[in-house]
Formats: sequence, structure tokens, C-alpha cells
Amino acid sequence: MRLLQESDRAALTEYVQREPEMNLFLIGDMENYGVNSEVVNFYVHEQRGRWDFVILRFYQFFILYSPYEDYNAEEAVLFLKNQTPECISGKTSLLQKIAPMFPQRKLQSTLLSRCGEVERSFASPKELALRVMTPQDVPEAIDLLCSIKEFEDTYKKNEKSVHMKRMQEEMAQGGKLVMGGYVEGRLAAIAETSAENSQSAMIVGVATKKELRGRGYASAVVSALCTDCFQRGKKFLCLFYDNPNAGRIYNRIGFREIGEYGMLR
Repeated sequence: MRLLQESDRAALTEYVQREPEMNLFLIGDMENYGVNSEVVNFYVHEQRGRWDFVILRFYQFFILYSPYEDYNAEEAVLFLKNQTPECISGKTSLLQKIAPMFPQRKLQSTLLSRCGEVERSFASPKELALRVMTPQDVPEAIDLLCSIKEFEDTYKKNEKSVHMKRMQEEMAQGGKLVMGGYVEGRLAAIAETSAENSQSAMIVGVATKKELRGRGYASAVVSALCTDCFQRGKKFLCLFYDNPNAGRIYNRIGFREIGEYGMLR
């Protein structure tokens, strides 16, 4: 495995642009943090005269990518076992080849969808006030995300300070925009971008307070966030989902399924 440097940026960009939707996190982190920094490192395994696969480290999150289904999974496993990954993610088909070597981890697969334009803007319920959140709003955002059962593996309640610091750093770096929906001055729903880059962004962290669900708040927040992103010049947006009900909402906004993306936790 070779640690990539800034001099490898052009080759790395060409490599990950083969599948820009699947590699949105890699592209965003490279643009926002560089090829080799305290936060981010890229590694490549070269084999048969080609780049066989690359691995990104973002804090303790690792992403595996290869355009080849027959990539050297054994080498990837050897490298990852010498790290301390909180999570390993990537195309589900690639992770399926290494998952048996991590029996203590569970492979979770979600659907990846893409949106090139907002086909339907969801009207905001009259009681819901929408606005872009600031770094000062981060504690309230993290409190909401930590209260959502579906996010309990990602937003651990005993690590709130870590989550707050990371979100504030990403916002300051320009890699994250957070849209909040407020009812009577209190945060009711949220959606955010991640890995923002010059062309695209990932929509993540879509959540509504449990007692306020079913009122169209999440739809309005996601629609507003997507509209904001396209107005700022994004060419496409992506998001993950595994809930069919959420999928129908995203489909109405303009998202279309393009593949499966997995996480080994």
C-alpha cells in the first residue's frame, strides 16, 4: 500500500471520477481536506500495472473503492486489520468480498439514489420555519440526532462532544450545510449535506423528532436543502435510504436509485 501525496491528485481524481456518485465522499474529502492531511489520507494498492483499489481514511472512518470486482480483497483486509476503523464503507459488492474476514462486524447495505434536479418542492407546513443552521446551532442539532434510534450507531449519546466538534469543523471547512425546521422556536426536523464538493453533495442526517413525525417536516427540510444546493451550483445530489416510505418521499423530490452502498460496523 502506498500513501498518496498531493502530486498524485490528478491520477486520484481521474480514478474516482469513474463513478462520481459512489465516490462522492472521496471526492468531497479530497477537495476539502487535501490528499494527505491530519484528517484525511488516501492509500493505493497497485497491481498488474494499474491502481487496483484505493482506501480513504477520514478520521477513523475508512472507505474502500475499486472499479474492479476482482480487486485484491486480501490486501485490503491486511491493510484494514492494521488500522482501527470505526466503520468501513463502500460499494456493497466490494465489501461483500471482505466482510467474512471481519466476523465481529455486520454488513449493512442501503440504497444509493441520485437527484439531478428538484422535481417537486414540498410546501413547508405553516407552523414550520426553515433556515440554514450555524455553528452555534450545532449542540441542538446533535441533541436531536442522538435522540433518533435509527442513528444510535452513528450518533452515540456518550460522544456528543466529539460529534459537535466534527460537525463544526466540517461546517467551517465548507463541507457541510445543515438545514433546520423549527416549530415554535424549537428544532423539529433536520437534514444536512456531507462531503460537499464543487459538483455535488451527499444528503445525510435526515431526522424528525419522534413525537412530530408524519407532518411533512422532513420532506420540507430535504426539499429546501436540495433547492439550496442546486441554487449554489451543485450538479447532482445523492442520499442513502433503506426505508421504503422514505424512498417514496425522496423519489417524489427527484431522487432515483442507482446502486447499493454498504457499511461494515
